[in-house]
Amino acid sequence: MNLYQFLLQQIEKSPDKIYLRFKDQQITYASLYDRVNRMAAGLERVGIQEGDTVCLMLDNCPEYLDIWFALSSLGAVKVPLNVHLKGEGLRYILDHSDCKLIIAHPQYQAKILDKLPESLRGVKIVLAGADEQGQKLLSTQSNNACPVLEWQELTATDLQPQRTCAVRGQDVNSILYTSGTTGLPKGVMLSHHAYVNAGEAFAREMIGARPGDILFTNLPLFHVNAHTTTVLGSISVNATIALEKRFSASRFWQDIRYHQATMFNALGSMITILCKQPENEDDRDNPVRLAACAATPKEFWSYFEKRFDLRIVEGYGLTETAGFCMANPLQANRPPSIGRPLSYIEMQVVNDQGEKAAPGEVGEILIRSDQPHTLMEGYYKNPEATCEAMAGGWFHSGDRGYQDEEGYFYFVDRIKQCIRRRGENISSWEIEKVVNTHPKVLESAAVGVPSELGEEDVKIFVIVREGEQLSPEELLDWCQERMAYFMVPRYVEFTNAFPKTATERIQKFKLKEMGIGNAWDREKAGYVVKRD
Repeated sequence: MNLYQFLLQQIEKSPDKIYLRFKDQQITYASLYDRVNRMAAGLERVGIQEGDTVCLMLDNCPEYLDIWFALSSLGAVKVPLNVHLKGEGLRYILDHSDCKLIIAHPQYQAKILDKLPESLRGVKIVLAGADEQGQKLLSTQSNNACPVLEWQELTATDLQPQRTCAVRGQDVNSILYTSGTTGLPKGVMLSHHAYVNAGEAFAREMIGARPGDILFTNLPLFHVNAHTTTVLGSISVNATIALEKRFSASRFWQDIRYHQATMFNALGSMITILCKQPENEDDRDNPVRLAACAATPKEFWSYFEKRFDLRIVEGYGLTETAGFCMANPLQANRPPSIGRPLSYIEMQVVNDQGEKAAPGEVGEILIRSDQPHTLMEGYYKNPEATCEAMAGGWFHSGDRGYQDEEGYFYFVDRIKQCIRRRGENISSWEIEKVVNTHPKVLESAAVGVPSELGEEDVKIFVIVREGEQLSPEELLDWCQERMAYFMVPRYVEFTNAFPKTATERIQKFKLKEMGIGNAWDREKAGYVVKRD
């Protein structure tokens, strides 16, 4: 079935139940039906049709889900934009995605218009939830480049959507752009069925969710994680979603108690940050029984469970697999394993010769499904990258790991030059592209170095042009204007030369081996990176 059919099926089971809690709002499943129909009619009225792509630059809010489900019912395609994107990275995705409509919160209007590609001149922009003053501001800044539609154009209607197309489960539902390793971001195409299947599998196989559960998340809706776990996992069992705008360590347990959440979804860096908060007498006084997590630091795993009186269920997944594709069994958690494949997934580790690795032997993790349309449909407008990623019928994860004698898998590191920082995949190539445009920079290389919060921090090695002087602060000022805040390097090290191969490729593994070293550290220096 398609995602909208799945939604209708769940609405019919419990129309009067609370489907979503957001701040002081409580929305029932029946209300969701009305909201989605109204949004679908509004989208049709502004010209959205089957196959059209719509870019969303929105913070977490109920309207985000209304728009997603409405687009799903029309056969249109959602393109979530990371709200921290800016500069050329934002321009590329807007252009590459062929979007027919942009829906954004007011605070993101300026950077969208600043980097709007020529190909999108004339594309309509809706300022979500903007008041009259906000609409006037957008009109002034647009310089007639794009028609500006009021939020009421999408919501103030009594019309019923026509829905003239027959949406199939295998049709593309969303395109999610992931950071490339040595090139531009790639648009992962996920089908309706991939979303539905992933949500149901997460709820059933990984966390054992029940109708009485309240699933909490403050992870961003522009990533696949919150989509398939908290949102669709909850809906699949007619449970309740508790949504917050963003993660706050100081407010986290207060939010949990306010919503009476029984489960939450987390990243490993969140576990570390929460463990480093001062201990309180009421730490165990919370309604949570289970946390679904990825990349949990093993040194904090047991401590976190005991301190907050809950269980962590560790798993592993990627955007290309529509979220979690393996998890530790509920009754057989084995820290620090990332678990076993879910029921529809096959996984194996292959060595450098392309042969299946022996137990304990480290190699690349490969993934495939025994059900069609449960992994990605490919990379949007990038058949070469799709063929490379799916060589031999297996998805090549780019991650190194191993399997033990009992079938549990373990993550070791990343093969590709991709830096993982607090849940974000960061392309070293994208960082270097920005740094190298600085007029005083001759060459640069970005690598990931260990972070005290788990995963990695970004370190940039820089060769300055002859006769020039460049301070770390000046370099980071340049970066802040041109990249998302989470991409801005923490460490800066100036050098005279890079280790290179005979073909002049930088040997980044040697730079990684140097670690943090004596690099300048912006956090110790008191340099503040501003969030957008």
